[in-house]
Amino acid sequence: MALRILLPLLLLAAALLLLPAEGVDNVASDCCLKTSKKTIPSALVKSYRIQGPETGCQLRAIVFTTKKEKKICSSLTSLAVQKLIRSLEEKQKNPPKKPQGRSRRQNGKRV
Repeated sequence: MALRILLPLLLLAAALLLLPAEGVDNVASDCCLKTSKKTIPSALVKSYRIQGPETGCQLRAIVFTTKKEKKICSSLTSLAVQKLIRSLEEKQKNPPKKPQGRSRRQNGKRV
């Protein structure tokens, strides 16, 4: 009789321990807690994303990722940030063209 009552309770406890808690996510643990006011050179930045309540973060911000994989949090309202976002979007639309033909190294060799 005691086993009938104890077994479902043990199964429920095990399920609660094994299942992840709702609202806990890797993205939320990667949230910006404050923003930087420094200007970021566009040559250093490769991408950006927007964080806010829809991504599980309290602070609404732009998160830039540098070419060295560093994250920089910036304010959405900064004019410099908006200009940098437009610049990144323009680069995505029109990626730089690679030179065609022989490389400099090949041109210098004599056969």
